[in-house]
Amino acid sequence: MDTVRELSKPGQALSKDAPTATTNNPAWWVGGEPTLARDLLHERLIDEARAAAPDVEQQYRAIVLAGPPGAGKSTVLADVLGEHRGKYLVIDADEFKRSLLREAQQDGSYDTWLMPDAIREREAQGERFYPLELASLVHEESSYLAKSLRADAIAAGDNIVIDTVLSNEADALALGQRLAAAGYDVRVIDVEVPYELSEERIRGRWEHAYTTALDGGDSLGGRWVPSEYARDVFDGPGGRSKPEAAARALAEQCPAVGRYRVFRTTAEEARAADAEGRPAQATVEVDKSRSSRSATLVDTALARTQQRAAVARPTVSDRGSSTNGPERS
Repeated sequence: MDTVRELSKPGQALSKDAPTATTNNPAWWVGGEPTLARDLLHERLIDEARAAAPDVEQQYRAIVLAGPPGAGKSTVLADVLGEHRGKYLVIDADEFKRSLLREAQQDGSYDTWLMPDAIREREAQGERFYPLELASLVHEESSYLAKSLRADAIAAGDNIVIDTVLSNEADALALGQRLAAAGYDVRVIDVEVPYELSEERIRGRWEHAYTTALDGGDSLGGRWVPSEYARDVFDGPGGRSKPEAAARALAEQCPAVGRYRVFRTTAEEARAADAEGRPAQATVEVDKSRSSRSATLVDTALARTQQRAAVARPTVSDRGSSTNGPERS
């Protein structure tokens, strides 16, 4: 783990813009765009991602799932969607990282291109590495694929979950504008943990996957999140994480956002859960909604009261005297 941490620092062999990153291979990328052969691979991977979600419905619903690494976004999403999970296409760049690394294993480019000399040297000395520890080398390409899938899904009106850290406020607002322009009803779910818990979970997840791979499990191993990146995510305004600030800005400024929730797991809850041998439970810290697109965010209970009042409020024709013919519903 120490080796991967050091090599993942900016300018090192496992940084996202390192010489052996997939987007630096001239056979695959030229001028910031994929070559024809690489584009065909992208089409296949996107088709596979869509085929893996055959029950997705076209209801123009979007969930923006934000939060730091290790926050527990997948767990919260499962609780929120429940039996409706299959109706949504989850768009997650991390899944494309796995796909790209498996492709590299199968076509031989994992050894001929992706693996840097620094890793080869350490393997020759007896250290063991697995593909997901090189995930930063497919970071840019996986992000490109996720954005391509997202564009296709929005054009089709698919129900989507955009699983992202959401650390950039400008990007968050641009995403909201795009979803609003496409006619989507948007929900923002922000899942938060303190930095120490995020770091602990990242390390624990990696160690578990690494051990499983050593025992003959998933040959991709575990993905390491660079410490510098993880720490930077928590360096947001007012002591908040960047995802928390960006998610809040998106919810407040995008009228297409109908509901905004913040789920938080404290360090104290995590410790208590460990001591009791149970999963940690995130609590709902914020739950706000809009009663209409022109309304401001208020507590969800109040928004629902406002909606009921709007439905019950008599129309102009209702207030008048008797009319001839049926009223419009």
